Amino acid sequence: MTTSVTIGNLQVTALVDLTPPPRDVSMIFPDVPAADWEPHQALALENGMWQTQYCSFVIRPASGEGPVVLVDTAMGPGPHEPDGVPGRLLEELAVNGVEPGEVDFVITTHPHGDHVGWNVTYDGDTARATFPNAQYVVSRADWDQWTSAAVAPNVPAIGHSLQPLEGLGVLKLVDGEQEIAPGIKTLPANGHTPGHQCVLIESGGESGVVIGDLFHNLAQVTQTAWCPMFDWNQDMARTSRRDILGRASSGGWTVFAGHLRIGRNIGKVTGSRERFTWQPV
Repeated sequence: MTTSVTIGNLQVTALVDLTPPPRDVSMIFPDVPAADWEPHQALALENGMWQTQYCSFVIRPASGEGPVVLVDTAMGPGPHEPDGVPGRLLEELAVNGVEPGEVDFVITTHPHGDHVGWNVTYDGDTARATFPNAQYVVSRADWDQWTSAAVAPNVPAIGHSLQPLEGLGVLKLVDGEQEIAPGIKTLPANGHTPGHQCVLIESGGESGVVIGDLFHNLAQVTQTAWCPMFDWNQDMARTSRRDILGRASSGGWTVFAGHLRIGRNIGKVTGSRERFTWQPV
């Protein structure tokens, strides 16, 4: 089971915070007829159900010298329904030799609750940055949308896990492509949210990309028009999905997908435009 791949001099490791119960796929992809899932059953579903995981990725120099970057902070400490299980991100980091104080940057692909849950830890009502020495990188478009007076009061995760970053002095807003650490930069892929961004990794002539929620299920690699209920603007999401998958295919990028099962969530893409294929590494 592959959980870590080296891109040039940068090691990228998948960390599983939480595996939730499976859900009815028709609830997640309401516009996709049930019969259309038949060719994808073996590859994309588990017993006919949609099974996801909530993952983060840690990127660090293989040499051990240089910035440590964490992409997304998953669901958070919990306890999480339905069984009251806790999130495991800090344990996963520790197993991989990373302490919270060693993280230099936390890049948020987008501020949905399953991507920002460990941003902040609370002592009673007092918030502190879980990764105290890190800058938290958020796209400006997402910050403006999600912290607006029209949206933030209706989304508990924003007030709990996103807005406190500003008062804690750890927030870094970015626009477009921006280098965060050597070989690591943000890559806009709007549509899932207004400012959804991937993370492009380039080192030693090799490339990889952490895709955030560019796709949620392997069927979407082949069926690039399929969108889950979570996509904010489906037309934009389709365009971003096809663009990034096309670049990954033509450039031989390694793709890191946080909502696929561990062991198959790192892969290569081949094909073009409307129809790509996925090969786990």
